Amino acid sequence: MKNILFATAFLFLCLSLKAQSVQVKDLSSSVGAWEGKLTYLDYTSGKPFTMLANIKIGLTADNVGYVMSYEYPKEAQANSRDTTFIVRNHFGKDKIVEFKKDLDGGYKMITEVVGNDGNENKKAVLRHTYFLKSNTYSIIKDVKFEGTDKWIKRNEYILNRPGN
Repeated sequence: MKNILFATAFLFLCLSLKAQSVQVKDLSSSVGAWEGKLTYLDYTSGKPFTMLANIKIGLTADNVGYVMSYEYPKEAQANSRDTTFIVRNHFGKDKIVEFKKDLDGGYKMITEVVGNDGNENKKAVLRHTYFLKSNTYSIIKDVKFEGTDKWIKRNEYILNRPGN
């Protein structure tokens, strides 16, 4: 009887883990050009600052990497490009804590990682929420500093597909 219960529990665990696994192809509906703005919290002044921001998203040639090119029209020196891979339940170094895909191809993905943030480079949990809905895409970074239970919205990209 113990063996049957163990086998059933193991099978259920395996099936549920497989059902929740995320692959790069699950994010492919976000591929393309996005235009909008980045609003971030300036820790020095305590006030939000908004600037133009564009993101171009693509996949690597072998379709296993997710490539994001960040462009800031008025601050080109800040432009950057990242290629991120999904390995097990991690998006790069960040653990995927939630993933929900819509029937229309949209999705919500939340990742978390322990890191450092702020002017004093304090230890914190960094949470990123990627939200794709039709022709809008947003990425929100929230920070929870060590020793607190309060989340602070560090920055937010709000983007649209050009022409929409």
